[in-house]
Amino acid sequence: MNRRPAAEDAYMGTVIALLILVILLSLFMYTAFISLGYASGQSAHAGMARTTDMLVLNGDIIGYSDLSGTLGQVRVNTPHPSPQKLGAVRIPVRLASIRLAWEQGTGANLGNATVIFTNPAGTETLPGSSGPVLEKPAWAIVQKGSSLPGQTGNGNDLLEPNEVFVLFIYPSSPLPPHTPFTVEIRGPWVIYLIPAAFFKK
Repeated sequence: MNRRPAAEDAYMGTVIALLILVILLSLFMYTAFISLGYASGQSAHAGMARTTDMLVLNGDIIGYSDLSGTLGQVRVNTPHPSPQKLGAVRIPVRLASIRLAWEQGTGANLGNATVIFTNPAGTETLPGSSGPVLEKPAWAIVQKGSSLPGQTGNGNDLLEPNEVFVLFIYPSSPLPPHTPFTVEIRGPWVIYLIPAAFFKK
């Protein structure tokens, strides 16, 4: 029986030592960073949930001339009407979500939203209104319904999947035709921007 040379024994010993070192290092890395990895996974899941529950348009944005009276279905009052200018906009929104399971009572609470209207003259934060007549500047949820045929919304300010809310945005200064503007809807759940919309008379 031939004995292996000492060089081969040394090589095998080195390989085995390296394998043991790699295994020990892997175990150390696993135990040292498993909690961090779990926390990162939780954060990623929460971030994914926020990104997938976004406000999206559910139809066209409608602009109304700056008049007192009823604009669409909304009663408004302006002391100095400018019929040739934009007075208000109507924006239907819904919640786009890819969640497979939805917990009851969760969604986008539009009652707590901050609405910001921006045009070339500046930016203003509009106060919310729940009165029967809107006095400028203001914004309000003026309609709550469902995107499913034969169903209605539950009537609260929590926008849930399959519900459609119509927002009425009533800035303080009327805009001339062809003036670009943006509407930003902010909350702890979403920042939604309607970019570069135009009022065309």
